[in-house]
Amino acid sequence: MEEMSCVVCGNPSSLMCQRCGEPYCKEGCQRLDWQRHKHVCIIMPPLVAYRPLQQPPNPIKSLETAVSNVSLAKAPTKTPVPTPKPTPSPMPIVDLPTPVIPTEPELSENWRDHLLPKGEEFFECRVTFMESDGPIWVVHVANVESMERLTDNMQRCMQNQKLIRMQNVKEDTLVAINVDNKVHRGQVLTVSDEKEEADVRLIDYGLVVGTHFRDIYSVVPKMAEFKAFAFRVKLPTNTGVQVNKNLTLRLLGTKTHTGVYHVHMKPKMTIPLNLPMEMLQLNPEVKVIRVFEKSATNNEPQVALLQINVMDHVNTDLNASLAGKPGQPFTGPFPEEKCTFFVAARTKDGYRRAFLLDHIVKPTPTFLVYEMDEGRVSVTTELSRIPSELLGLPIRVFAAQLKDSVPKELETDGSDLTVKFKLDNPPPKEKLRAANAALLAKGEQLCMARLSTFLGQISDLGHKFWREPIDKNDTVFITHVVSYKELYISSSNTKQYASIFKRLESKCTPIQESSEISVGCIVLVASKTLGHFRGEVLSTDDGIYNVKNVDTGATKNVELTSMRKSCRFLENLPVCLMRVQLKTVSNIPDAAVPANNAAIQMLHKLCAQEEMLKLEMVDEGTSTVDLLSSSGDQPSLVTRMLPLMFTPVQENAAPPKALLTPATSPVAMPEKRKKPAPVLLEAARDLPPLPLSPPESPLPVRREESTNGGSQKSFERFFFNAMPKNLVPVGNKVSIIVLNAGDLTQTGYITACFFKHGKEAEDFQNLLNLVTKQGACDHNVVPGYVPNVGEICLALFSEDKNWYRGVCQEVKENKAKIFYCDFGNFEYVDVKNLKPISEDLLKGIYATKCYIDGFDKSKNFAALQHFLVHQSGVQCEVKDGPEPDTRLITIPNLQTILKTPTA
Repeated sequence: MEEMSCVVCGNPSSLMCQRCGEPYCKEGCQRLDWQRHKHVCIIMPPLVAYRPLQQPPNPIKSLETAVSNVSLAKAPTKTPVPTPKPTPSPMPIVDLPTPVIPTEPELSENWRDHLLPKGEEFFECRVTFMESDGPIWVVHVANVESMERLTDNMQRCMQNQKLIRMQNVKEDTLVAINVDNKVHRGQVLTVSDEKEEADVRLIDYGLVVGTHFRDIYSVVPKMAEFKAFAFRVKLPTNTGVQVNKNLTLRLLGTKTHTGVYHVHMKPKMTIPLNLPMEMLQLNPEVKVIRVFEKSATNNEPQVALLQINVMDHVNTDLNASLAGKPGQPFTGPFPEEKCTFFVAARTKDGYRRAFLLDHIVKPTPTFLVYEMDEGRVSVTTELSRIPSELLGLPIRVFAAQLKDSVPKELETDGSDLTVKFKLDNPPPKEKLRAANAALLAKGEQLCMARLSTFLGQISDLGHKFWREPIDKNDTVFITHVVSYKELYISSSNTKQYASIFKRLESKCTPIQESSEISVGCIVLVASKTLGHFRGEVLSTDDGIYNVKNVDTGATKNVELTSMRKSCRFLENLPVCLMRVQLKTVSNIPDAAVPANNAAIQMLHKLCAQEEMLKLEMVDEGTSTVDLLSSSGDQPSLVTRMLPLMFTPVQENAAPPKALLTPATSPVAMPEKRKKPAPVLLEAARDLPPLPLSPPESPLPVRREESTNGGSQKSFERFFFNAMPKNLVPVGNKVSIIVLNAGDLTQTGYITACFFKHGKEAEDFQNLLNLVTKQGACDHNVVPGYVPNVGEICLALFSEDKNWYRGVCQEVKENKAKIFYCDFGNFEYVDVKNLKPISEDLLKGIYATKCYIDGFDKSKNFAALQHFLVHQSGVQCEVKDGPEPDTRLITIPNLQTILKTPTA
């Protein structure tokens, strides 16, 4: 037996392709040969050890059994063929007898026919061979797998030397031939006995090859039972046709006398991305559907979106075509490079033709799309293919970058304009993506503009964010309170953004180096304390970045480890934010209004609850508005605020000059606790930092009735956001009382309080005593009571068995996660140890989260923690904290305390 050599480099080979037996010396040669070899093996199979070919023990064994596994649709029942026995002979047998080969008349004539597609519709096929004079050979894609399975089985027979060489090659017979170490079914066309060669057509591919007699083998009856997979067709032109390329064809008639089927190729329809020049020249009327708001800081150009007035039937036809059909899921993978996908996206208004901008895979696929006929970006969870009859229609919306000042006709959406192109030369027949044009209104030129095709990515227009306007009577909610007269509001559609940003954390890669961040870039903030939001970097100072929440208007100090790189979803998700002034209130001088009043407290409450309001636009030029509530006797927010604006509240009272002695502080009880529970930081997902209430909290008061075993008991529910908060004041040399410092080394903050005078501290201590007494009473037990999330209640602390005021953060099975709002720690409490709180216990909250200035997690702050745990009062400098309603405190002699050894 001859030694096998690698088909690539010629070196001795000890490996071979698992599927077809092609010899290789190593995997690298297989990969180099794949461009040629893939036409035989669709998926690159693994290499296996080369098996030497051995003489079979009984060469007279029927070959019909050897290929009995070859099947296409349903293999016929195997018929056992008796093995003929050699006739005894007195002479020594030198050569084995020739096997009995079925004669040609015994073979089925099915192989002379072709597997043609059924019906007269378009079918998809693969080109297997192209003749030089025009006709091509194709295989229906539905039969490709069956053809490859037959070829694999014949290859195994050859590898095991179970095919018999044909001794007498005749024309127009079915044979098996070996071409480049691969076995194919073939039809003998011509025979040359002198050269011992024959021209054989591969009936499953169409290719004609000259083959030596030694590479021609007889077939078994089963090989002839299957029709030829390839058939010969002719197109009007072969432009764009290539071997192994898929085409969509339709038969135009029966086979001609030359054996050719005339076919028609279905064109590959796509959305034309060029400007509809001819259409706009015939119908120049357009409508202004969007004028993008410029950003003064980013030097953005003035851009508008224009919609052509024709083809207004597109949306109706699209929905009629897809009515009742399920969406086809996007299977990806979605490439990272810039690319264009055409989809039919189901929006709140029905199906729309769209460009797919980006998507999130888990847990449910969510897609960000640009509606090309509406000029709008939306989020959807259902996509379909655009019907072919709607693919060839141009995009209805294109962009216009204004070169002159913005005319009044363009400041209002819906204005009717006319486009007149300014072309030096006739428009080219090829794609034209941009052109200069004049915009006219009522025959008079307004301005010059640069018209261009827009595919949905806002950065292509020179803008940073896709800003959605907020119009009169829209439903909005307050996202950030600047002052009693100025607010940030956002559209109700943005409430889903919080969950989207959480899901984008796995999509956006972490930022490793500070060099990857520049002022003005867009980042995703993913922080345990600050939550998840989209931010724009405003400045940086000593490794701390000042980041503006793009969707609320608030600014935060963020560390590098909490930021992630941006993605297309983050960049193109619309921003629905507006900074407004409240009518009437904005005209009141600041000197006439107390710095801390009940009106601004009410605004913070509405912001925390995300209460939905209706926007009443008073003056669009100055963004002066009023917000209307759907509940209450006074729907106007301004009307509700005016009586409260001159009522000062205690929570932000001026710092007293006299210092307190910590003797009257209520810190005695929590100091007795041996194991303070984890503080609020770990529960930030359920409850924002102290003292704000959870988002989407229920109404402040709700009366309910509890029934159990026939008894009925009425009680009221009170919520944490409705309670007044008395924060530690801002100032120098402020004496604070430490309530909880047990987790300082991990969190970087403590919980502390401040009292203006001893009487206030004594009143608060009396309140805590009253809480303990009411909790120990039996008359206020409500059978089956379970608090709601955000509800304040009475809770029994497990270590000292005393009752305290607590806020429910989570209910799981028969336990509730209780945050002890007067001391800053939490624990899980059985619901049987919880009671509703009475209204007389709803006094102010003094506990304030205080971050330590200079805290560094990499350093040992155990000494400071030990100092604060054993020090009831500390005099320090207090500033506004990095989070809303928090403080940043500077501990005197901090470095000296850190050097002190701890026991």
